Amino acid sequence: MSRVLVIDDSPMLVELTVRALSAAGYQASGAMDLASLEQKLAEGPFTLILMDVNMPEMFGDDVVEYLRTVKKVSAKLVLHSDIPEQELAGKARTSGADGYILKSGGLEAMLGEVIKLIGPPTLAPAETPAATPTSAPTPAAATPPAAGSPASAKPGARKPRILIVDDSEMTARIIEADLVTKGFEVHVADNAEKATKIILKKQTRPDLVLLDVRMPNVNGEQFCRFIKSNSLFKGIKVLLCSGENVEELQRICREAGADGYVPKDAVMSSLVARELTPAAAGQE
Repeated sequence: MSRVLVIDDSPMLVELTVRALSAAGYQASGAMDLASLEQKLAEGPFTLILMDVNMPEMFGDDVVEYLRTVKKVSAKLVLHSDIPEQELAGKARTSGADGYILKSGGLEAMLGEVIKLIGPPTLAPAETPAATPTSAPTPAAATPPAAGSPASAKPGARKPRILIVDDSEMTARIIEADLVTKGFEVHVADNAEKATKIILKKQTRPDLVLLDVRMPNVNGEQFCRFIKSNSLFKGIKVLLCSGENVEELQRICREAGADGYVPKDAVMSSLVARELTPAAAGQE
């Protein structure tokens, strides 16, 4: 089986990329620093090493030279970054890398390039990442309607699933309790890293993410862009939830590609119920 190593200082991106490669049928693992890189190399040879360019203690193009000249690896070495393509191509060329892949292309593009470089996996994947395509509505202000009926689904269908991402436990639990009484399956995460783990699992992947804007480390605006830029999550709607003024919330919603927004003091459960009604009706 082809072995792929992903090197990136973001745990969220390492996990996402490794899971996508594993689901496609490759044997994939990740490293986030030099120590873990050395450990992974000691476990055996890799077919391809995919590395981020800008990391705190090392640069991907320097790692390429290190792996070639010092470690004598025979794997294909590919730079993986969101820096401008012209700059990335230059770094790949001067470092002697075997190629480069733009992060902005998303997971499908990354997988396509990996297949071009090392061929398709030799074993059939255990599961294929899939998301139900939907047409994304233009980000716009979401005005909460009056309180309505609980969410409903066809007999035997799973409940519409919502992920609340908010670093305020009190806020998250209040919203959770209200949504559960409306008939939703609700999951809660207090940061983007935990939210990513929930989204990656098919059994917990939400239909809608209710996302706080102001959070430490990866904020809501950044996390929304992360969700919307990956085709694996194409079927997930994102509503920004914040105490920001309306003008700022509109700007963030528009620039992050969110499906809408709702002030925290609004009737959030009613808004979410309205957003998910079509999805609930279509559940198998």
